[in-house]
Amino acid sequence: MVKAYETDLEFSGMGGRAIVVEFGKPYRLVFWAGAQYVGCWDLGGGVWFTPEWLETNSPEDLHCYEPIMDKQLLYSRVKIMERGPARAKVHWHYACNDLRYRVFNGNTFADEYYTVYPDGIAIRKLVAWPGDENDHGGNPNFWQVLEYILINEAGVSPFDTVNKSKAFSFRNEKGNEISYGFPLPTPRKPLCQRNPEVASWKTFIGQLHLVNRPSPFVIFPNDQRLFPHKPCTECGKDHPWFGLFAGASVFKHWPAYPREDFVLAVAADKDEMGKVATHTSFLDCNYTSIPADRPPRPTSWLFLTGAQVDDSIDLLELANAWLNPARVTTGFEKEGETDIEGCAQGRVLYEGYAYSQRAYTFRKLGEDEISFRLEPEVDVINPVFVIDGWLGQEAIVEINGGRVPLNRYQVQREGSEIIVWLEQRIREKVNVRVVGGKK
Repeated sequence: MVKAYETDLEFSGMGGRAIVVEFGKPYRLVFWAGAQYVGCWDLGGGVWFTPEWLETNSPEDLHCYEPIMDKQLLYSRVKIMERGPARAKVHWHYACNDLRYRVFNGNTFADEYYTVYPDGIAIRKLVAWPGDENDHGGNPNFWQVLEYILINEAGVSPFDTVNKSKAFSFRNEKGNEISYGFPLPTPRKPLCQRNPEVASWKTFIGQLHLVNRPSPFVIFPNDQRLFPHKPCTECGKDHPWFGLFAGASVFKHWPAYPREDFVLAVAADKDEMGKVATHTSFLDCNYTSIPADRPPRPTSWLFLTGAQVDDSIDLLELANAWLNPARVTTGFEKEGETDIEGCAQGRVLYEGYAYSQRAYTFRKLGEDEISFRLEPEVDVINPVFVIDGWLGQEAIVEINGGRVPLNRYQVQREGSEIIVWLEQRIREKVNVRVVGGKK
């Protein structure tokens, strides 16, 4: 069951408003004013993780244009869009500004949507709106959409938090893995310079490995539909540009740092680590590193993110389940009239798989009942069904004629839709029925 709420939160001796999403696991998702509402996984014991935000950079100055420079919260704001037992959805809106509160090209903004389910897994959807209002900042140097960032409050050092022998790992769709200890190797280089094999990967599964805490991860595909990018400027091949940080890469200018007396970043001295709040960067990812290039307005990227508590769900299986949805048939598909997959007409319509929701989406007319068949190519893990046109507030779920136990699914009403989250692994073809009525 998911619970989303607003509260006052203190981190590293600094207090502020926050939105918190909990789901009965030893970690939670927080959006805190002292971190400019950046979405962060709270892993316990003063340790957080974030997959970053939209960032750009100008040849006109040395500033970073990004939301963590909005210390006064002039642009950054957050709200709960959906909340209920089946999922929560949080919207974070921000500007790419510098420490003088100038927005890159006048109106470069971004929207992020975190959709969180009871299994503690979220889809992060980043929507970028590159500026077109004025020429402040000139032409961009790059556009960054992801960075694996570990956050430690005062009293906690990254040297005590990460597994030093295996601090960061990167896997692909076949399970091939590269990994690095901590501190990271020096000097700093693009990842494909150290590991050329990443250029041919179709899926990227990145994870920080922590000591005595859940290990956070971010998964995303090498797929222009879901994760647009320009060819890597290092090797010229068709993959996003990845920059592997070097050494400890520990900074103190964010979070819980309200001061504005710096440009670009502030590195933490070794004797400061553990005494002040810091963040440690491992790997970043750019839409483009081609000078003066920019994404269209708007452009969106999708990420699957959470934290691994144990080995009950393998991240490779989770990635495959998200990116390879099962085939769905409702019995109303037209046959013999067209070769175009998906054509259907009738009372119950399958509208498709929404990667941004991790959900199979339907629309129905009339009574609150739909039936469909799921035919997986890979294991379906904790499927979500979103049904538009639902009249009631509740639903009963059956698989192959048997009723699913009440503690294995959650139901939530949002407007004209009902959301059903099912705690189940589906390995073979099944018939599913969702019907109105109390659980």
